[in-house]
Amino acid sequence: MRAAADNLRIVTAARDDEYRLLHAASFMALFCLGLYASSFGPLLPFISEDLGVSLDTAGLMLTALFIGSITASAAVAIALHGHDTRVLCIAGLACASAGVALLAVAPNWPAALAAGVVLGVGDGLIIAATHILIPLTSKDVPSALNRLNMFFALGAIAGPIWAGAVLAATDERSIVYAGIGAFSLLTLAVFAVADVAVHRPLAAPDEEFSLPGNPTAWIMGAVLFLYVGAEFGLGSWVSSYTRETAHAGVFAGALLTSGYWGALALGRVVSAVYFARGRDASALLAAAVAGAGISALVLALSSGNIGLSAAAAFGAGFCFGPVWPTTVAIASEGALSSTTAATVTIGNAGGLAIPWLQGKVLVGAGPGQGVAVTAVLCALMFGIVTFFRTRRRSTG
Repeated sequence: MRAAADNLRIVTAARDDEYRLLHAASFMALFCLGLYASSFGPLLPFISEDLGVSLDTAGLMLTALFIGSITASAAVAIALHGHDTRVLCIAGLACASAGVALLAVAPNWPAALAAGVVLGVGDGLIIAATHILIPLTSKDVPSALNRLNMFFALGAIAGPIWAGAVLAATDERSIVYAGIGAFSLLTLAVFAVADVAVHRPLAAPDEEFSLPGNPTAWIMGAVLFLYVGAEFGLGSWVSSYTRETAHAGVFAGALLTSGYWGALALGRVVSAVYFARGRDASALLAAAVAGAGISALVLALSSGNIGLSAAAAFGAGFCFGPVWPTTVAIASEGALSSTTAATVTIGNAGGLAIPWLQGKVLVGAGPGQGVAVTAVLCALMFGIVTFFRTRRRSTG
C-alpha cells in the first residue's frame, strides 16, 4: 500500500510538472498574441510605403487578421470538441509563425493580406485553445485565466517598443517580423516538449455553440461589437495620429502605443479590485465608456501637443480596461456557456471593419476626425449601456 501511494505521488508530481510546462507555454503564447496585435500600429505606415498602398488601404491588414481569427475561433467552438488542445496550440503557433514569415517576404499587397489571414487563423486557434487548456488543467481557474491574459498585456506593451526600436534604427520590417517569429517558434517548441494530451470534453447540449436567446446577451454583444472596434482601432492608429499631428518620431509614436496598451492592462487590474468589493458592474461599464469617450475627444483635440496626446491616450486605455471583462460578466449572468461564447463572437466581429473605417476617416478627413471616431463609438456604447440600466431597473 505504501509503495502504491509513493508511486501515485511520483505520477502526480510528474503530471503537475507537465502541466506547469503547458501553462508556461500558454503564457508565452498569449505574450506572442500581444506582440502580434500591438506591433501593427507602428508597422502600418511602413507596410503602406513598402507595398505601395495608401495608409487607409494598409488598414485592411487589421480586417484580414480578424477574418482569420474569428474563423478559427468559430471552428474550435463549433467543431473541435474532444480534440487535444495542446495540438491546437501547436497548430495555432505554426500558422502564426507562417503568417509572420509570409508578411516578411510578401512581394505585393494581395500576398500580404493573405499572410494576415494566416496570422489571424493562428491567433484564433491560440486564443480558443489556451482558454480551454488552462481551465482544464488548473485548480484555481479565475486566477490562472487572469495570469494568462496578463501575459497578453505584457506582450502588447512590448510589441510597439520592439517594433518602434527596430524601425527607428533600420526601417526594416523584416527584422520586426523575425524577432516575433523567433519567439513564436520557441513557444511552439515548449508546447512540443510538454508531451501531455489535454482533451476538451465532448460538448453537452447546453455547451454547443448557439445564438443568444436572451436580450441581455444581444445588448452586451452590441457593446462588445463597438468596443472591440474602438479599442483595437485606437491602439492601431494612435501611432500614426501622433506622427501626423505632433511630428513625433517612429519610436515616440510606438512608445505612445505601448503606453496605451499598458494603461489598458492597469485598468483591468483596477476593475478586478472593484469587482472584489461587490460593486455594480453596469455602473462601472457606464463610467468606463464615458471616460474613454472623453479621453478620445481630448486626444482628437490635442493636435500637435505630444504631452496632452500621451495623457489622453493613457486615459483612454485605462478606461477601456474594464469594458471587456465587465461586459462579458454581465452577459454571462445566468446564461449558458454557449450563449456567452456567441456573445463574444458577435463582439469580435467589430474588429472586421471598424478599425479599417477609422483609418479611412483618419486619412480622408484628417487625423483628429479619425481619432474622434473612437469618441463617437464610446457615445454609442454609453447610450446602449444607459438603455440596459434603465431597462433592468424597470423590469426589476
